[in-house]
Amino acid sequence: MKPIELKTMTYIGPSMRPILKPGDRLQVIGYDRQGIRRGDVVVFVPPGGTAKIIHRVVSAGSQGIKTRGDNCNQVDQWVLSPDRILGRVVYARKGNRRRRVFGGSLGHLLGVTIRTINGIDQRVSGLLHPAYEWSAGRGMFRRLLPAQMRPRVISFARPEGIELQLLMGRWLIGRRLPGRSRWYIRRPFRLFVDENSLLENPSRQRS
Repeated sequence: MKPIELKTMTYIGPSMRPILKPGDRLQVIGYDRQGIRRGDVVVFVPPGGTAKIIHRVVSAGSQGIKTRGDNCNQVDQWVLSPDRILGRVVYARKGNRRRRVFGGSLGHLLGVTIRTINGIDQRVSGLLHPAYEWSAGRGMFRRLLPAQMRPRVISFARPEGIELQLLMGRWLIGRRLPGRSRWYIRRPFRLFVDENSLLENPSRQRS
């Protein structure tokens, strides 16, 4: 495999949460003598595709390389050859804070732990989801919010387009990524948000 050095790239999407979050600036380095390991977070181009994807290696051997997002329910459908791997993610930066992205055995353990927690969360959420949706639709909690805590929308220019973020006080509770039509709003904050009116007041946005 030819070594390659990538400077930085911006992460978008939810598939590697919570290790990577939309808007993170990633430092990616190429593979040299060290081989691709199970647990590495890698940048690759899938067969038949052109867009770069960032997922974790779940197996690497003579049969090829399989990957999966930490926040995904299934292993990716493709099997990669080593030349499809552009490099591995070693650091993620948000503002002035830089954090290490672990690979290898520790990275594999982190991935398994995250998927286990997500599985438990999904089962519990499935039981509570009808009540949650009913409460969010009724809007009863929105009326209890003081004016200074009402959600507001701000916008940021990203290389891929405009990213909208939803704040409640100082808390970041939701995002709408460039090119997407739907919001991702963290639980339980949908109880306090009317998604249909998020953009009614453009003065709440900034670029």
